[in-house]
Amino acid sequence: MASERILLTGATGYVGGTLLDRLVKSHDATILKLKFDVLVRTKEAAAKLEAAYGDRIKAIQWPGLTDAEFIEKTAANYNLIANVGSGFIEVGARAFVKGLAKGKEGKHDAPAPWILNISGCTNLADKPLTGTPYPDRVWEDAKSREVYDWEVEQEALTPYPQRSTEVAVLTLADELGINAVSLNTPLIFGEGSGLFNRQGIIIPVLMRYTLMHGFGFKLTETANFDWVHVEDLADSYILLIKRILESEDRGVSAIPHNKDGILFPTVGRALQIEIFQRCLDAAFEAGLLPREDTPKEKEIRNVPLQEIADEITAGLLDMAEQGWGGNKAQTGTVLKKLGWVPKHTQESWAQDFKDELIALKEGRRPWTLDSCIGDTGKKAEA
Repeated sequence: MASERILLTGATGYVGGTLLDRLVKSHDATILKLKFDVLVRTKEAAAKLEAAYGDRIKAIQWPGLTDAEFIEKTAANYNLIANVGSGFIEVGARAFVKGLAKGKEGKHDAPAPWILNISGCTNLADKPLTGTPYPDRVWEDAKSREVYDWEVEQEALTPYPQRSTEVAVLTLADELGINAVSLNTPLIFGEGSGLFNRQGIIIPVLMRYTLMHGFGFKLTETANFDWVHVEDLADSYILLIKRILESEDRGVSAIPHNKDGILFPTVGRALQIEIFQRCLDAAFEAGLLPREDTPKEKEIRNVPLQEIADEITAGLLDMAEQGWGGNKAQTGTVLKKLGWVPKHTQESWAQDFKDELIALKEGRRPWTLDSCIGDTGKKAEA
């Protein structure tokens, strides 16, 4: 295989940064032949990435996912794009697909290029408070067309930006003769290995809530998350890249794609109340709870949707209900059949709750421990 350049978004983010780091440091023969062009916003980020990774990467400054013209023009120069920065900006994701299509114009004998997209499990959630609950529903990526068809139906009823983007990428790719996969990610945990943001979202947010309030919250009893470690998620992308580059048909026969291409990189599953219980256990064990102003026993309380939306999701009720109240169970088997072997399982999952407290104490999160527990908590900890 001749040397090939891959375009990557999200290099300064949690998933994208970890993916880039694992790609550059891989000793796999196929990956060693690759070079990576990364889209970044600032000269400072570009300089830091190029200093760390040398000539394996080239940093390209860009305006971001809303500049469709820039994206289309840039994407036309590649045969493989990993768009792992954000799954919420449809205009940018569509532009990547259009750019890939422009790049293949006139190349009738060349295989169709690929885009590997990132999305998320809240696309699949029920609305148990304002709509119809489906507490026993489990989605399967082995039946990806059913997932796609349901998402299309939901978009016609109530558009949801992340789901809109996933549907748009897969539909447009199908129309334009591009190959697209969307990794519909569950809760992502663990310390990332990129140069910038190394923090997940869900567990840090729930740990912060626990420490600030002294209890957990629930909107329903059935709210849940599947989960995957960020390094295993990055490795699922690397697996797909390898399968594309190493096969004669560029992975077309092996990898379900387009309307069959919603894949679930899942490892385990937990109810949200179980996640909060782990947060409480870690905080009590560390002596951070209880405090004078918090419950003396471990509690998970019913809290109004509006209150959770205002505190955690910037007032967005749909996001709060689907994220913190919805059932979004996923069974992922396709990636494992392709050869994905996650290394971080139950032991890593359990350890992460303790690691989050350490990260807070060491200032490796956007909040400090002091900002979570306040003056009373500082006195209790002392």
